[in-house]
Amino acid sequence: MRAIVTFCIPVLVLAACSDGSPDPDGHRTPDPDAAAPAADTGVDGAGGSDETPASDGAGVVDRSADNASTADRASDRTGDGASTADRMVDGATMPDRVSTDAITAPDRANNDAPASEGGSSTDAGATSCAGKPDATNTGVPAGTVLTIVSQDVTVTQDNTVIDAQDIHGFLTIKASHVKVLRSIVRGHATTATTAIIRIDAGTDILIEDTEVAAAEPSVDVDGISGANFIGRRLHVHGGVDGMKLGSNTSIECSYIHELISFPSDPNQNGGPTHNDAIQILSGVGIRLVGNQLVAAKNQNAAVQITQDFGMVGNLHLEKNWADGGGCTFNISHNGAASLTDVFTTGNRFGRNSSFSCPILKSTKTTLVSTGDVWDDDDMIVPIQTHD
Repeated sequence: MRAIVTFCIPVLVLAACSDGSPDPDGHRTPDPDAAAPAADTGVDGAGGSDETPASDGAGVVDRSADNASTADRASDRTGDGASTADRMVDGATMPDRVSTDAITAPDRANNDAPASEGGSSTDAGATSCAGKPDATNTGVPAGTVLTIVSQDVTVTQDNTVIDAQDIHGFLTIKASHVKVLRSIVRGHATTATTAIIRIDAGTDILIEDTEVAAAEPSVDVDGISGANFIGRRLHVHGGVDGMKLGSNTSIECSYIHELISFPSDPNQNGGPTHNDAIQILSGVGIRLVGNQLVAAKNQNAAVQITQDFGMVGNLHLEKNWADGGGCTFNISHNGAASLTDVFTTGNRFGRNSSFSCPILKSTKTTLVSTGDVWDDDDMIVPIQTHD
């Protein structure tokens, strides 16, 4: 069957391709677990292409401190209106609006594990990473020839495969069994609160060997938002949050860093942005394994967990390298009476948190911590407990 991609005209994105619900602070923060309305099929959108080299993509923006305290568990902003792109493997032709120009991905050290064929987003099998993730072993493999797509793209057909694309726009997924492989997604300037890759609906989604590089960082743009997917060997940078995750999600062997801070964020009532490499507001069956997760010292956290949108459980943080924030892992029962079924195992922490705080848990959080150590001396890290 031919996979169908819906392209949203950029000026209509806010009206036609957005969804969201108010968060506790009154601004729009869609729950990654919430299903979005079904999208129209067919193709629509503005044409045009631009041949530019693959690049870091992160703009120069004011990175002033957001002064988040260890007790600050405020939820951030996530995803309204944006869209997605594809290369199909079942014989479908590329739409006319997709550029046929090609570029070659920059060199990447060839020390990563072979790309797998993926699997269910609930797959909890063993994860093997090729050492500590960084820019040399995540993102698009060296030598990959990329096709430029100069617009937003929305996937609405099950079993669509996007492979070797450089998407100068937003990618929105509203289908199951979708694969995004060996690609770069950049977004563009927007006033919608969104993510560069946003999963609005669907299950069994794989995003692998892909870079998310914000072309136009703003207070409204995160890296990835969604549920029911596997992210593997991803290189994510330039958003306010690297990822917002929901249920049945596994992030493996990925590198999230260079979050962009702003001194005034309307989504935080005019206060500074609250940056997290990964934020979880609800969800069960979430695994973070073998990643490097870095927040700046003056940002909120490498991993921020609350229950603002619903229960969190069956959450496993294993063998990650993590650093920064007020406290690097910030785990709170906020939003419910208590939080249990959270496990941290074999994580390695840097010492760049502003409160010398690798792990903070709230008073009503039960955390099982095993073998979590300082990266420089292998000593067991302290765990702070307070609200």
